[in-house]
Amino acid sequence: MPVVYLTDDGGARLRCLDIDGYIIPTFNIIPNHEQEYRSMPEWQARDDDLMVCAYPKSGTHWIWEVMCMLLQGNAKRIEGIKEACMLEGLAKKTFDEMKSPRIINTHIYFKHLPKDFLRRHCKIIYMVRNPKDVCVSFFNHHTKILEYEFDGTWENYVPRFLKGDVDYGSWFDYTLDWERSTRRKHGVSNTCCILRDNETVKRLAKFLEVDLDESVLKQIDEMCQFDKMKKEKNKNENPDEWKDKEPGMYRKGQVGDWKNWFTVAQSELFDSVYDQKMKNSKVTLRFT
Repeated sequence: MPVVYLTDDGGARLRCLDIDGYIIPTFNIIPNHEQEYRSMPEWQARDDDLMVCAYPKSGTHWIWEVMCMLLQGNAKRIEGIKEACMLEGLAKKTFDEMKSPRIINTHIYFKHLPKDFLRRHCKIIYMVRNPKDVCVSFFNHHTKILEYEFDGTWENYVPRFLKGDVDYGSWFDYTLDWERSTRRKHGVSNTCCILRDNETVKRLAKFLEVDLDESVLKQIDEMCQFDKMKKEKNKNENPDEWKDKEPGMYRKGQVGDWKNWFTVAQSELFDSVYDQKMKNSKVTLRFT
């Protein structure tokens, strides 16, 4: 599987993998990754499987933690990490041996999911976050994780993000693909779209058909507040994968942090691309 380096206008390179033109992270720990990935559309699902889907840096760690607590029926912290259940980072044998119910997560396009998930009408939770905050979080993600070998600047990163020269490609293409694919006319009515707010835990419990007392839902919501998760979950990350050996998967988790990063010119450029790309979309997002 060819390793590729995506180069920005300043010459900074981002190390990724190219599978038939689709760019993903290197996931160095998986033997025969190319063969595993190519076989993924034919992997067999189970009726009680759950899938969390989102473009990177959109809240999948948080929603995965919430779902695990909802299914176990209490607010006890999950010992594992989301990456251990990431579809494109798994070997088929590992996937097949996972205990039910499996809570899988992924950043790949809807059309790349195992077909059996759709045949069985497994529940899918789709997360969406405003792309300005995604851009900031992805920049920090790329900058701090060693496998990317990235040392670019924020100034050159914004144009890179707008062009989709990152792993998983364009946020715009990804979001529009999911919007098209999850409309009922395509026969996919088992999908819940999540925009994080104060009612997310309740809404997710209803979608998952989990009957828990209001007090338990409140405890789960409190346990999954971002600052508490950051303090407790970053210690589960492998420090050897991070620059300065300081894990940073959980950074800020705020809506509107982009204002601390974007210049006026960058924001206007971003808005112009957003307006053009999303002009026919019905997606509504919170930017502040």
